[in-house]
Amino acid sequence: MATLKRKDRSPYWHGIYKLANGNFRSRSTKTTQKREARRIVNEWEVEEQKIREGKSDQAREVREFIERYFADQHRKGWNRDDAIKAICKIQEIATGKELKTPTLRRHFLDWMLVKKEMVAESTYKGYATALRSFDRKSGAILDKRLYELETSDLLKLQKGLIDGKAEGKMKNKTINLRVAVIKSVIKDAYVQGIIPRDIGLGVKPLPELDSTLKVPFTSEEIVELCKHADTEWKGMILFGKNTGWRISVITNLRWENINTEDRLIIDQNNKQKRSLKLIDRKPMIAYLMDSTWNYLKFIGFKKEGYIFPELQAQHYDTRTRHFTDKLMVKAGVPKSVPHPYLKDDDGNVIMGERTFHCLRHSANSDMANNDVSMDVRKKSLGHTTDMINEGYTHIDLETIKRNYEKVPDIDWQDVM
Repeated sequence: MATLKRKDRSPYWHGIYKLANGNFRSRSTKTTQKREARRIVNEWEVEEQKIREGKSDQAREVREFIERYFADQHRKGWNRDDAIKAICKIQEIATGKELKTPTLRRHFLDWMLVKKEMVAESTYKGYATALRSFDRKSGAILDKRLYELETSDLLKLQKGLIDGKAEGKMKNKTINLRVAVIKSVIKDAYVQGIIPRDIGLGVKPLPELDSTLKVPFTSEEIVELCKHADTEWKGMILFGKNTGWRISVITNLRWENINTEDRLIIDQNNKQKRSLKLIDRKPMIAYLMDSTWNYLKFIGFKKEGYIFPELQAQHYDTRTRHFTDKLMVKAGVPKSVPHPYLKDDDGNVIMGERTFHCLRHSANSDMANNDVSMDVRKKSLGHTTDMINEGYTHIDLETIKRNYEKVPDIDWQDVM
């Protein structure tokens, strides 16, 4: 029961009462009237009693949960992730509210929002496509809270895409790209300290033996494409063959990009422009060969504006579909051709695929086959490493033969 007492040098009565946690507290009633002080301190004690009674059920539930948790950990071994889940559960029991921890879906969307300022629009769309594909197959996993996730959940996301391969004609390379996105989202949560470990490390990429190889166009095929193309598409093909630049880069080229004195074209509006440091922004530079230079003369040089205004105004998908589904068909240039020397394990020829992007392969390969250094090729195509450039280099058999003929041989007959 609460008691009253006076303290030295204070005219007020002080009440001493028991708190809900079992401790005692001395507190001034701010009154000199004993009867009023008694009423005040009794109210304090009643409020603490209500709190104590209200918490008794919570305390029992927490105690029972902790007992189950300890028994479970003793049985299967102590685990840090389970400890985090237990803390969250205790918080929910004690407060009656769910602990605010983000779901995988919520963190994915937040991650995309940050990435939007760092990546190209096409890359950002790839993130959104990955999220939709996971949602169709395994939406319940996306709605799990991050601390609940296990490596097995990410493996289920991967398996969901594998199961859907047949219906969507998805190849292992596409699955690997989308799984790489979700692994990046998980790694971001780990780096931020939201989860204690990077559970994505246990998810390995699939073998990409079912992927399609990109192969270059021949010079004869490029001539046929130009014959059947209208004016702007003719220029697009010539620029693609000359520079090896992507279709999105070429359609965004402006007359201001051209150095007419040196016949150079410089592209600064590429993905490196998003580099955080200016020193890392290295523009692509290409020399305009006679075919491309004469095309610009034909359409007439201008001081400013887009070089290909009609194609620049079109959607990316519209441009790419027009090239493969209309222009290549019209020119009689096949989309798939046998790879010059690669075969599968059964000795069957491996087919290569061509799209506008393969002009990038054509440009780099033609430079390589004519002894243009890799440093120049990397500068032109915007490659940062030799390994990336190698993927776009297709050395023809004549080049191999020509270079071998330069190597000193051994006349073994002289030693017989």
